Amino acid sequence: MIRLALLGIYHRTTRVVRKPFSLHFSRTRHYPACPKTLGEHLRKKRVDLGLSMPKLAKLLGFGVTDTAIEKWEVNENRPTQPYRSRIIEFLGFDPEIENPTGDST
Repeated sequence: MIRLALLGIYHRTTRVVRKPFSLHFSRTRHYPACPKTLGEHLRKKRVDLGLSMPKLAKLLGFGVTDTAIEKWEVNENRPTQPYRSRIIEFLGFDPEIENPTGDST
């Protein structure tokens, strides 16, 4: 919360409450609205939680860099099985087996 005293003779303060998640952030970071791949689901959940790539790597206990996570998110590389199982645990489902939206496609 930011407080700004207006003109020293008045006893007023202005309060601005900022949302922890910015719509601008999701638009500028290629937010996947309808994720289909494991990487897109990972990116969507990370952005929804407001986590940076290094924070996600630390949270998941990976011994990898944020560059590896970035490559997984853009489907440039696929995670190895140990990393894949940790990602599925983080997501709460396997996007290649389940369809969480309930769509038939």
